[in-house]
Amino acid sequence: MSMVVWNPAWETGIPLIDQQHRELLAQFEGLLVAIHENHADDRIPPLLQFLADYVETHFSMEENLMQVVGYPGFAGHKTIHDRMRARVGQLVEAAKGNPATLTEEVIDFLTDWLLRHINEEDRRMARHLQHADGHQASPGPGIVP
Repeated sequence: MSMVVWNPAWETGIPLIDQQHRELLAQFEGLLVAIHENHADDRIPPLLQFLADYVETHFSMEENLMQVVGYPGFAGHKTIHDRMRARVGQLVEAAKGNPATLTEEVIDFLTDWLLRHINEEDRRMARHLQHADGHQASPGPGIVP
């Protein structure tokens, strides 16, 4: 079983985004543990639903921030979010029918995707947000999540 441990190098410099990223990784870790411990029926569906809801909240917040500052990469970033929303939605539906179908391989894929997304897309977006907000480490008065 792979363990996902937050690495400070993944921080974007925007506290709200970083806190949400840490929570997303913690939820992924919870899924890995549930799969490893064979708790498919009782723990996986609610964990996955929570994760899907949290992904929606997080992506919506990021998209709002990008729109507020006129982030030029908004359309591409939102497309990536939309694909992930759809994939997580598919996993939620699959887990409702048969939670055992949610394998560690799928979770490893999602974890890899999330880490890559944070390190590439989200860090690029955060640099733009910080620049747009006068180089502050967190969104200021003009950038409200």
